[in-house]
Amino acid sequence: MNPTSTEPTNEPTVPETNSVPTEPVTPVVPVEPMTPTSPAAPIGSPETLVPTPEPKKSQKKLFTILGVVGGVILLAVIGVLLYTTLSGASPEDYKKATTQYNTTSSANSSLARDVSSLNSGLRSDTDEEFNTAVKDAETSLGKLKEENTKLGDLKAVKVGEGKDLYKTFNDKMTGYTAYAGDIIESSKKARPGIIACEKARDTTTSAERIAGLKDCSTALVAVGDLPSAAFDAYVKSLTTIYADYAVTYEKVSALTNPLGAQYEEYKVLRDKLSASTKSLTTAAKDYQTAVKAKDDEVSVKDAAQALGKFLSEQQTK
Repeated sequence: MNPTSTEPTNEPTVPETNSVPTEPVTPVVPVEPMTPTSPAAPIGSPETLVPTPEPKKSQKKLFTILGVVGGVILLAVIGVLLYTTLSGASPEDYKKATTQYNTTSSANSSLARDVSSLNSGLRSDTDEEFNTAVKDAETSLGKLKEENTKLGDLKAVKVGEGKDLYKTFNDKMTGYTAYAGDIIESSKKARPGIIACEKARDTTTSAERIAGLKDCSTALVAVGDLPSAAFDAYVKSLTTIYADYAVTYEKVSALTNPLGAQYEEYKVLRDKLSASTKSLTTAAKDYQTAVKAKDDEVSVKDAAQALGKFLSEQQTK
């Protein structure tokens, strides 16, 4: 597996503007004109408290209309503010999302590095080294999922174009992390078989080589099915090839006069060994081709670049 990293955007994070949005102007309700009152009655008279005459009918209608219009305008302003608050994202929202996007990208780079290290040490690492590599890769995978979840929780990727771009990114990320998990699990399961075959190659005598090849074949069969399709096909190819190679090698070793009376038999067996060796090379190349195709299929690179570019640009708007 050669995971493709989501590159963090190279554009600088732009702080949110310090300007303050202009508050909507609250409509001014017209002041009712003063109505002349009757002259004050003498103190103690029943008419001391003179009621204010009712405004004219036309004035009452005007006041009612103005109140309704003012209320409609106020409701419209409140509606706009609510829509912006509930459905829009501010430059600060995009700034937070860009920061989290970069954190997610960094987590992905760590995963790619750890999986690469795991694969490179599959044949050569000691058990302790391999187990540490597995733990590192699993930790990185969990971290990437965690950081991507945090990114998905931010407002900037829940509305508008950001929502669409994040959905595409998240869909690719889901497939990508599942693939990475399959590679890690496949490496763990295949390790015993791979190591057994490596030990067979390190033998020096024919007897040791025959025993080693048989152990290799048995260990490969015991691996069973692997979650990674490419890895599974590769190990199954090795299982068949090494089983044939072990049988042929044992027959060659049993020949007492391979360059004399048994030469013709020896040539046939020798050609079978040569064919098995070529098959091993072919299987390795087929595996590499399958891995490359799968890497391209699950790559998040394009979706990540589109999302990162959008988030960065929105900080300045």
